[in-house]
This record gives sequence, structure tokens and C-alpha cells, in this order.
Amino acid sequence: MAVDYSKLTTGQIVSHHTYQLDEDMVGEYLGAVKDVSDLPLRDDGRRLAPPMSMAALSLRGVVQDLQIPGGTLHVGQEFEFTKAVTVGSTLECEATLAQNSVRGGMRIMVVTSTVRDADGVEVMFGKSTIMLPEDLLSGDDD
Repeated sequence: MAVDYSKLTTGQIVSHHTYQLDEDMVGEYLGAVKDVSDLPLRDDGRRLAPPMSMAALSLRGVVQDLQIPGGTLHVGQEFEFTKAVTVGSTLECEATLAQNSVRGGMRIMVVTSTVRDADGVEVMFGKSTIMLPEDLLSGDDD
């Protein structure tokens, strides 16, 4: 069933997933961005995950759950990483709708993302702004 973007309300949780940032996920991320560098090691020998891999996970859930269609413009993003995570970490990703409006035939949605580690400690906070062209909108009257 298609998402009716006009029915989404500010403050609504639009995505909530738990992922394990395992070797395969990190490998997929590194391949996608063509990063061939070695991941840094902590003193205990565990490898640190690339910070943007956390952002990619959080956005994966948003794109999936909001059924973001092709033709959508990703016009802005900001991420703040507050704690390093290691490969193998379990991460809880939650996204909340911060803005949902229509201007000039475009739906503008701002989504904030919070990623927490297995201890519930925030490791990333982000904000993404997307615009959907009028012909992709579903059920819009405003």
C-alpha cells in the first residue's frame, strides 16, 4: 500500500529498525563508496565502523518505510556522530518527521534520525530534507 504523505504528521515516528552492523553490511557500504582503506582498530583489536555506514543504515529504513519513490530529490543532510562504533555493533535507528509541507508543487519533508547503540547511548543524530515532485504525491489537497 502506498504511503499517503499528506497524512503524515510532524512528530510522528516514520521508521524504527534494529540492525547489526556486521562485516557484510560494512563491506557493502565500503564497496558502494569505493573505499579501499583499512578500518582503524581499537586498542582491544575490534575494527571501527565508518561513521557514514551508520547514516546509511538509518536512511535505509526511512527510504524503505516511507516508500520513497524514484524522482525524489534529497536536497540536504546533516549528521553528527557522538560516539564511535565497532563492526558487529547492534544499532537502533529511529526516524521522526520534523516537517511535512507543500510549496510550489513540491512536498518538502524533513526527517530527523537518531541512532543508539545496544546500551541505548546515542551515537548519531541526523537530519535529511527531501522533496517529492507534485506528480509523485499521493492524496494531497493542501
